[in-house]
Amino acid sequence: MKLLGLIMIKFFLISALFIISNGNLHVRDSQERAIFIDAYSGWVKNIFNQSTEIVGYVVDSEWLPNREIEGIAADGS
Repeated sequence: MKLLGLIMIKFFLISALFIISNGNLHVRDSQERAIFIDAYSGWVKNIFNQSTEIVGYVVDSEWLPNREIEGIAADGS
């Protein structure tokens, strides 16, 4: 469990660095810091929304096999 937490922290830190470098943002400047916060929070919100869609799809999927497997009827005959 600790490893998963560490991986998630690294993922979010590296993504923050990518946003800073791709936007050529200087975090010490208050205006650019606000731009970074808006971009990063929008990215996190997008990740959360997509994750909920994926989980919803997985939960709604039919995971059990059909009642008829290899020609055997469900009632055993």
